[in-house]
Amino acid sequence: MFDVRFSKNFVKLLMPLLFSIGISASTVAASSNEEAYGSSGSSASFNHKGSGDIAPVVINSSKLSSESFSAETLAAWVWQQNPGVTEIRAALDIAINRIEPAASLEDSNLAYAMAPRTWRRAGQGLNQKIELSQKIPWPGTLAARESIAKHNADMAQRDIELLRLALGHKAKAAYAEWYYIQQALLIHHAMHELLVDLKAVAQTRYAVGKSLQQDALLASLAEAKLDRHLLRLKRIEQSVKARINALLNQPTDAALPAAEFLPADLPVTKNLPALAQLEQDAMAIHPDLRKLDSQISAHRSEVTLAEKSFYPDVRLTAGYNSLWDEADKRPTIGFSLNIPFDRSKRKAELRRAKAGVTRAHARRDNLRTELMGEIAQAYAALTESIKAVSLYEKSLLPLATEYAQAALADYQSGAGSFSAVITAEQTRLDTQESLERNRADVLRNSAELEHWIGGPLQNSNAPAGIEMQIEQMNEHDRSSPRSGEMK
Repeated sequence: MFDVRFSKNFVKLLMPLLFSIGISASTVAASSNEEAYGSSGSSASFNHKGSGDIAPVVINSSKLSSESFSAETLAAWVWQQNPGVTEIRAALDIAINRIEPAASLEDSNLAYAMAPRTWRRAGQGLNQKIELSQKIPWPGTLAARESIAKHNADMAQRDIELLRLALGHKAKAAYAEWYYIQQALLIHHAMHELLVDLKAVAQTRYAVGKSLQQDALLASLAEAKLDRHLLRLKRIEQSVKARINALLNQPTDAALPAAEFLPADLPVTKNLPALAQLEQDAMAIHPDLRKLDSQISAHRSEVTLAEKSFYPDVRLTAGYNSLWDEADKRPTIGFSLNIPFDRSKRKAELRRAKAGVTRAHARRDNLRTELMGEIAQAYAALTESIKAVSLYEKSLLPLATEYAQAALADYQSGAGSFSAVITAEQTRLDTQESLERNRADVLRNSAELEHWIGGPLQNSNAPAGIEMQIEQMNEHDRSSPRSGEMK
């Protein structure tokens, strides 16, 4: 969180210099309030408890509770609002509803014929023939078809998980930038307010001959550079807002709530698992790998189905034929077989199915290698961000603050220059902005690492289950025999 008390105390510490030349403190305060930013430029209020005391920006807590949101909240909003979710869920419904037809027998056939010239023949009724038949595939054929359909449904489920993973990654990365730009704007407003005060002090001292004109010009130059920096920050703010609104499927200029302040000790900085553990977890839970596992299984079932095509299917028939004079000859039962003479096309289909298994295995091995590399890179980036935050908090920011305090003390005693005060204060605020940049990078790199391991860092070893209806179908089929298929 951004600290500003020292900046606000700067003018207070300069008051003895102003009173020594007969200028009241209200002159400086009035000139500060009349600058371009005004009191409405920022929602932050500044406290001070004494000279040199550093404290964070205090934000109106009631506004924060009603308008702020977290990275997880944004990810949930994106999942609810993104139109791609409806499309991919419909694809899953389509895949699930293909399972039962794939496991079912073909419709039975009913054939009927009659001899119309026997109608009303004396001593004999109408001669008719009726036959009912059912095709029964070779044992294992229906099971292979059902297995293919189930694995296709499982791949559709993995597509949902991949979409959730991708949207969550985009949402959290955008949230990190949204947090950073808000903190950067707070820092900018504090620096601008400080420069206004410094400029007023320099102009007042120059007017009474206590300092050089270059001090006032230096403050004006620093203020102009800060205005240019504001243009860049506003451009980034609009860009990030557009990204978030696009994820939320709403107008790009729609208002967004404030990002919650990141705690000083983010959970990931304390509970980051070892790289080897994350790599192991990713191999078990990443939806892309599990999708390829289902694809491999589906291709194996296609191999089984292609092998079954070398065997004939059986058609059972039962009928009644009154064309026969003897009553015992009229009821009939029988069967027919298709004879797979053309083995070349079946061999080609079998080779295609086996090639699909080989291709899926190769894709899985390639993806596994890519994931390992991406995880290692994301882990290194996250580790760097965590260490950088610690370095800024424990060393860089305290040193920059001490530097600014020393420059101010030297200026008050007459041993230091006005330019040294501005430089030191700019260095301190730049260091604070870099700290917030690295805090945002921790969140962004955490989202990147979660994207590559396939789940949250806190419970990365807990794989997500497939759709309940698919599992119920599997359990039902394992516990009940298949009707109609030859044993």
